[in-house]
Amino acid sequence: MRLPEHLELLLGDEPVLDVYAYGPWRVPDGLFEEVTARIDALAADPRCAGLTTDEHKLLTLPASLVLAEVYGMLAFLPGGGAIKGGSMSQLPERLLRAHLVNQSPPSSRMTRWDAPGGRWRPPVDWLVEAPDRDLAIELSRDCLVALEGIAPLEERRRALLRLYDAPPPGDANVPKAELRERWNAHAGDDVLAAVPELLGPVGYLEWVCTGLVAAFEHLKAVAPVDETVEAHLVRLLLQGSMEHVPAELAVAVGEDRYLEVQERFPVEKRGFKPGPWQERTQAWLLRALVAGAADACRAWLDMAMRFVATVQGLPGDPWFPRSEWIPVGQFQTDLRRVFGTRRKVINPLAATLAPAPGTAAEAAGGAPAAAVDTSLVGQPEVVAVLAELSRASAPVRLLLAGPDGTGKRDAAQDLGRALSLAREPLWLTANLFVGQRLPDAVAKLHADVRDCAADRLLIIEGLDAMVADPGNGEALADELHRLLAIHPDLNLVALCDAAGDDRIRDVNPALPLRFTVARTRPFTAAGHAELFRRAVRARGGRATRQAIEAAGELLAATPPLQTLRNARLAPHLAGTLVDAARERAAAGAEPVVRKQDVPALLDVGLPTGSPLTELAGLTGLETVKEEISLLVAGTHAARLRTEAGLKVSAPTRHLVFTGNPGTGKTMVARLLGRIYKRLGVLSSGHLVEASRAHLVGEYVGQTAPRTRRLVERALGGVLFVDEAYTLSQSSYKGDYGFEAIAELVKMMEDHREDLVVVVAGYEREMAEFLAANPGLESRFPKRLHFADYSDDELIAVFEQLAEADGYRLAPGMDEVLRRALRRVPRGPSFGNGRLMRNLLDVAVARQSERVAAAGRKGRPSRAELVTLRPSDLPPVLDRPDELLGLYL
Repeated sequence: MRLPEHLELLLGDEPVLDVYAYGPWRVPDGLFEEVTARIDALAADPRCAGLTTDEHKLLTLPASLVLAEVYGMLAFLPGGGAIKGGSMSQLPERLLRAHLVNQSPPSSRMTRWDAPGGRWRPPVDWLVEAPDRDLAIELSRDCLVALEGIAPLEERRRALLRLYDAPPPGDANVPKAELRERWNAHAGDDVLAAVPELLGPVGYLEWVCTGLVAAFEHLKAVAPVDETVEAHLVRLLLQGSMEHVPAELAVAVGEDRYLEVQERFPVEKRGFKPGPWQERTQAWLLRALVAGAADACRAWLDMAMRFVATVQGLPGDPWFPRSEWIPVGQFQTDLRRVFGTRRKVINPLAATLAPAPGTAAEAAGGAPAAAVDTSLVGQPEVVAVLAELSRASAPVRLLLAGPDGTGKRDAAQDLGRALSLAREPLWLTANLFVGQRLPDAVAKLHADVRDCAADRLLIIEGLDAMVADPGNGEALADELHRLLAIHPDLNLVALCDAAGDDRIRDVNPALPLRFTVARTRPFTAAGHAELFRRAVRARGGRATRQAIEAAGELLAATPPLQTLRNARLAPHLAGTLVDAARERAAAGAEPVVRKQDVPALLDVGLPTGSPLTELAGLTGLETVKEEISLLVAGTHAARLRTEAGLKVSAPTRHLVFTGNPGTGKTMVARLLGRIYKRLGVLSSGHLVEASRAHLVGEYVGQTAPRTRRLVERALGGVLFVDEAYTLSQSSYKGDYGFEAIAELVKMMEDHREDLVVVVAGYEREMAEFLAANPGLESRFPKRLHFADYSDDELIAVFEQLAEADGYRLAPGMDEVLRRALRRVPRGPSFGNGRLMRNLLDVAVARQSERVAAAGRKGRPSRAELVTLRPSDLPPVLDRPDELLGLYL
């Protein structure tokens, strides 16, 4: 049960103007002061000199006719008899306070309200004493202009401006009633739609009744009440102290309904009491409120108040309603009472007298209560299995399989608490067994099982990875199967990835039969929404219902980034939005996340901006840019063919980058991931950098799992293996590098739909690497060569790096750099862009030393602080051999 987002302003204490027909509106800081200044400036305008009146009862006399016009507009613009509330609802008292007879401070209570009649006066009514008709209309229009910016009044204000911009012809010296009729008749349909009061009293009553009946019927469906529309209208007339049924009601509701209202009126009048009617109506609205019909309740209140104001004003315009027994204030108090923030204290009886599992519920024929207190979201299969296992007398043997971040660890912990064993659970991971000598791994497994038997829950995380290990996996699977038979009192929970039970079955078909298997599922939008709500609450904030729903849809559509996936996405988003909400909230106020705070896209790890634009902006690399442009064009063409229903085979996108160090290979690989993310080829587009040390293990059995874990980190993005040739350069036949290559080839094939592998290194060495394994050559069909930068390109790189760091180059720097670069040998160890980065770092350090020395004599200028001079370059430029040795 949540309040609609646009009404949540009513629960706080911010400055709010709540015109029911528009909705609550947070008054911008300083706006009312600005409007007041405009009004005062207009009153002081020379055109208004001498235009005063002694007849206004609320303005200090003599009152400016312009101020009288503004006062009337402020009463009329919310609507004839319309409800306005909120802490800033007293518009005349706030905007005209300096000109009022009674200048007492206005109320700031959020539940304050009123319903002014708001009789509309044509422009030449108050301003009849203006020298001419055109000036009267002009000043009336200027009064409307001065009120610009108050959002709940804007639609009606603009409609009147359109009317004033094209006034009706005729002489101003006519009776006021006839004057209003002329202006009403001249209003167009667009003006009447916004200002229905111009339809005249009968036309406005018809408009009000149409809305009133619709709101009543809607609420009656939500909160049933034994009352007809005709009885409802009669009681509204009676609570408005009407002595008879107005004849104009026949036009507003139709002759048949009017006759029935007339017939019921004297009967209802004999026993009608406004107080009890108000109490019953308050209770009715409260039932509708908790049923989710807050907007319909407010619509009924607004129309009911307008109805009273209109019938009481007949045969004239709506005026301030008398005997206001309609429970507006009570409703506003109920709304804050039901939906506002409340402190909670848990009643101890809730725990001490809770029904025991399998007693009252089963006796009543219902399902037994679950003994597992779990906070899992969106995993009904797992929750049901946990409840069943916690009630069973046999030891627990549970295999949980599912994607990462879907609650498997939480489920294991919840089950551990429910079992109430003597000791805390023992957690084991597959990494503890991978790469060990087989006797050591088996001995550890035996020791852990014996330690947990009978009084401790054993949790093995990654059982599928453990038994699928090419070294010890099969033997460990056999041994675990044997131990489960030897220790019938062992409680064991095994956690696996999605389809992990199938991988275990492939190694040892008998082992999964020892377990109850339950699977977690990826979260739906509703599941993500609940996770987001909890994450916001855990951070001390609150989110509106619309914000929670929008966040759920956003998170469901957000691709994972490495380990940031599934349930881990919600805290990431919640942390960002709650921090932003806390910054704008008043001191000590609860931060509220609203729908407009939720971004359209959640890019969890990649920079914003166009990667293609960034690629084009890189210095040099023209051949590489052209090749990547062809790759992008091929992807676009494949998409067009797919949309046309043509058969398209997925191309192999793995690449070989060759070239010397510092030529931008890693940078281009990172941009390539982002480009493929934009094109929908990759789900996340992140980059994982690797070298031989990341892939090759130190012992037998370490390399394949290490390579597999690295590839799994890169899923959805680009795996960049630098100096890949080192995997195949060893002369030792049993080198683990070849095992890494074999595992990499297998993983590339298994995940070709959402993985791009880029291998990089020197051109000749990479050719030897591709020949080291028969599968490599076919899986890397595309090779991009990164040529060394020219001198001009290197200088451009230096300038770009300096500019990015906030420095500018003094005249002569280009020439000094060019002269030095001409003397540097261009061998395989030439650093290219890295050389320029290192040179810039040294130049900045020397410039800092120079500026600090100058600062001891006087404060240096801003230009001096950001300027690099030729003298800041290191002196080793004259000795190129030292340049290479020092800066590479």
